[in-house]
Amino acid sequence: MKKSVIILGLIAAIVAVTLSASPYSNFAMVPIIIAFITGLALVFISKKEQVKPKPIQYIFLLVIMSIGLTIYKGVYNSIEEEEEEAIEHRSENEEEDSSKPMELLDDRPIE
Repeated sequence: MKKSVIILGLIAAIVAVTLSASPYSNFAMVPIIIAFITGLALVFISKKEQVKPKPIQYIFLLVIMSIGLTIYKGVYNSIEEEEEEAIEHRSENEEEDSSKPMELLDDRPIE
């Protein structure tokens, strides 16, 4: 029982770190929750039985790392900000370009 919980927790924690470092960091919350719950279960199991604390420490370390990366990407998502600025810049250029032909038409003498 405890070995399967340790394996599940480590796999979930590794998947959480991998997802939080990728562009799909929003999907990292499910493995984070699974790893955290298995870590808590291991803490309660370790109180009843003698279990080495290293796997528990690794699981919580990976969970903390993945939470940190996920929060960082959520707060400092500069890619979306750059895209929004580029879209605004394009729309301003399109407005300027659309007004130039009208100005050219206005400058011609009427015959």
